[in-house]
Amino acid sequence: MNRTCLRVLGLICAIVVPPLVAIFAFGTGSGCEDRPTGEIAFSSVRAGNSDIYVIRADGTELRQVTSVSARELEPCWSPDASRIAYQSRRPSWMIFTAQLDGTDERQISTPISWSPNWSPDGDWIAYSTGSAIYRTSPDGEATELLTEGGSCGRPSWSPDGRAVAFHSARSGDNEIYILWLEDATVLRITDDPARDLHVDWSPDGQRIAFASDRDGDLEIYTTRVDGSDLVQLTSNEVDDMLPAWSPDGRWIAFVSARDGNSEIYLIQPDGACPIRLTDNPGDDMYPAWRPPVEPGEN
Repeated sequence: MNRTCLRVLGLICAIVVPPLVAIFAFGTGSGCEDRPTGEIAFSSVRAGNSDIYVIRADGTELRQVTSVSARELEPCWSPDASRIAYQSRRPSWMIFTAQLDGTDERQISTPISWSPNWSPDGDWIAYSTGSAIYRTSPDGEATELLTEGGSCGRPSWSPDGRAVAFHSARSGDNEIYILWLEDATVLRITDDPARDLHVDWSPDGQRIAFASDRDGDLEIYTTRVDGSDLVQLTSNEVDDMLPAWSPDGRWIAFVSARDGNSEIYLIQPDGACPIRLTDNPGDDMYPAWRPPVEPGEN
């Protein structure tokens, strides 16, 4: 078959069988036979307002969770995957939770608060107020200060619930810190003149992912929890940020505008097999993986 016929055949296939989902943006090369599984919550302005959506990790079954006039960002799942917490501007930023269909919405924090993150045992939701990290019970009745000093953001619970990682500018620039809850010890994990932020803990508790602009723009990195063994996963001329580890530890979701606007991408922890998961003119941000649940639950 000559080249002209091949081109015509390709056009016919593109018209008759359009790509239904972003799964066709998988990378190529050895090791890319692996496919991500599970579901990812994220925020998107694809409908004109910033709302919370859920999509399967293969790009199928997109569904909208929230649909109010306020803006919703930064979703996170409860450990049993029955509810999603998020921040909403009404008119100030506050933390809410809701069921997966958007019903039974509950306000659990006072203004101003961002970046909710549910503890592994489901007893607490950590969040940032800009200058401090707090935790509150899921009903909002019990609230405790965890740490403060400088700007503090994006708390992430360790898988065993014993520690909370976060970024802070308490030393002059944004670095990654870990708060050990048993004795309130705060350890500095990164030490670089660049911004280190958007931390997320690996499911085995051994590593953390974060974004850093130490090479000129934000890229995705991982390191051991003691700050050793730094690995750079992405390298682009645009910002890659907001990493989120999959429950099985085999993928990291992140946000990048490398194709023109902010979309959700996936990559393996060694930097292999980049995938564009979403493809929409509206910005898609803040990915969060659904935790594993027992068969028959939710």
